[in-house]
Amino acid sequence: MTNDNQLKPYINISAGDMIRRELDFLGWTQEDLAQVTDISRKTLSSIMNAKQKLLMEHAVKLSEALGGSPESWMNIDARYWISLNERKKELTQTERKARIRRYVPVLEIHRKGWYTGGKSADDYEATYRKIWGDDDPDINFQVYEAYRKNERYCARRSKSDDQFTDNYSITWYRIAKKRSEQIAVPPYSRDKLTTIADNLLEYTAGEKGILEVIRDLNAAGVKFLVQSHLSKTYLDGASFFADGHPVIVYTARYNRVDNFWFTLAHELAHLLLHFKGSTEGFFLDDLKDRSEISKIEREADEKAEEILHVARILKLAEPYRSYLTEGKLKSIAAEIGIDLSLLLGILQYHGFVDYRKLNRYKKPVVDLLPKEG
Repeated sequence: MTNDNQLKPYINISAGDMIRRELDFLGWTQEDLAQVTDISRKTLSSIMNAKQKLLMEHAVKLSEALGGSPESWMNIDARYWISLNERKKELTQTERKARIRRYVPVLEIHRKGWYTGGKSADDYEATYRKIWGDDDPDINFQVYEAYRKNERYCARRSKSDDQFTDNYSITWYRIAKKRSEQIAVPPYSRDKLTTIADNLLEYTAGEKGILEVIRDLNAAGVKFLVQSHLSKTYLDGASFFADGHPVIVYTARYNRVDNFWFTLAHELAHLLLHFKGSTEGFFLDDLKDRSEISKIEREADEKAEEILHVARILKLAEPYRSYLTEGKLKSIAAEIGIDLSLLLGILQYHGFVDYRKLNRYKKPVVDLLPKEG
């Protein structure tokens, strides 16, 4: 039995909450109310989501349609905003910054130059709003949560930092998507993208192969973006659609040419396999930790190996397994027509060459990429 003297949590009820209750009681929709009151749907939506204060003219119309006096509607709304402002004052600077940092590593983002701002709680909240477009006065993180629930979202979760890994990965993706909108490319051609994937090995062997493949991706209507990873995200790359165009993002987390080609092949695989009839969703990839991967990621791995002709490479190297010499490495690279460092990376990954050997052939990639920014 409930004791009426028990303390109950205070719930700050807005005019929008009261409108929803009345609509549920009447069996009306928001559009029904807009038609009855002549309040625009945009204004009504803002009131119901507590994004703007109630005006007397609105209160009069709500009173006529839903009952209650105009003054009672104004009082409900006024109490909500007063309580909201008092609650915001109660949060200390540290608390306000901590709740934002749970979703956005603000200072790291400022250091990278993606957004600018200071170190105050107001600056933290302003950066969050710039990234997420959240104009709720109390910042309820609903925009973030909508992204989190995307069924096509796929990313590595760190066992030790699961929450930060998940949150920061989605924030990283949001920033990448917004930055990709600044890149202009022609209409997307899936046929051209398929041709690039089919001929990827030829690009790897070219002296300027990285710039050439990026140029051809752009010509195929595919946006390519260099964006370093955020701490705790462990991302090598990503693929998604934005404004009708595929986007490939590379982090250069491992500053190696072979990692670039591995990552590119993997993201090409996602675009070719998993976006055939859809432009929704996004794939964020850590290619080092493959301990717990989904069916989709396994398919992308297999397609990437097909793109890189891994089966042929392993067949040629099989007779020399565990004692593959420098000369034989160069011979196989020449026969297949593949970058030497990429060939070495493939053989190391599959256990044909010890990770400690022949690493003088591993080449840094950062200086070969377009500058981030």
